[in-house]
Amino acid sequence: MSFYPQPNRYQCGPFALKYALVMLGIFKNENKIGIIAGSTWWAGTDEIGLARAASSFDCKMKYFTSDDFDEARKMLNAELKKGLPCILSVNNWEHWISVVNYSQGKYVVVDSELDKVIAVYNTSQLKRKWKYYDEEEDYYSFDGYALKPKFKVTTRAKIKLSHARQLMFKRNDDLAKKWDQYFNDLISITRPRTKITTNFLTFDEFLRRHEHNLIKIVADWHGMPSYSEIGKIINNMKFIAEVYDLIIPLAEEKRALIDITSLLMMYACGKYGMDPIY
Repeated sequence: MSFYPQPNRYQCGPFALKYALVMLGIFKNENKIGIIAGSTWWAGTDEIGLARAASSFDCKMKYFTSDDFDEARKMLNAELKKGLPCILSVNNWEHWISVVNYSQGKYVVVDSELDKVIAVYNTSQLKRKWKYYDEEEDYYSFDGYALKPKFKVTTRAKIKLSHARQLMFKRNDDLAKKWDQYFNDLISITRPRTKITTNFLTFDEFLRRHEHNLIKIVADWHGMPSYSEIGKIINNMKFIAEVYDLIIPLAEEKRALIDITSLLMMYACGKYGMDPIY
């Protein structure tokens, strides 16, 4: 239920909705989405099916369109500025993709047709992919849907350009493929930051205080994982915490330290095994 390519041509719709939902902290399997949406191998998934699936997860799809790219782009940017992921029909209405951020003239795109899934498009690249042309009626259109939750979102993801570029590296494949696992573990330890949150540590500050001891204790105590291996797991946690803006209340610092140490030790024991010690 994380970032990986679609296994066949007809599941792009469920994948696009899945990735849009991830931005709102909702993790659903693409197969479940496909069943609700009525996806088929011969017809794929239409916008009605996607809207039905979105509704089942307490979200609605807000339609926007224009025959002028600049106007359509303004609509898209306005929805992204609100923190709403958008699903676009591309490749002449033959494919669905998710757009999750816009900054510095570039778009962060999640496209399940790509091997790396995450991509960064400039305006020209987006226009070429997004443009629909009807030969019979001789007109152009640019069509999209903003995914709008009907509930208060507390864990909205903000994948910046720097985050997107890091996820495109092969060395971060493990993070992309286990995104939901990292998130689900962290959300039980940390808290989403709100406007009224006070007396807390950012995850970065928490690691500044404790990362060295976390790595040393787990690696030395178990004996098998290297410092760099444990450090990579911690960096993956830090990445997720940055994207979802997760914090640790000061009153829960010690508990968080215990929880994360336990997670890292379970990782070490799960990968390398362990003999009884008593």
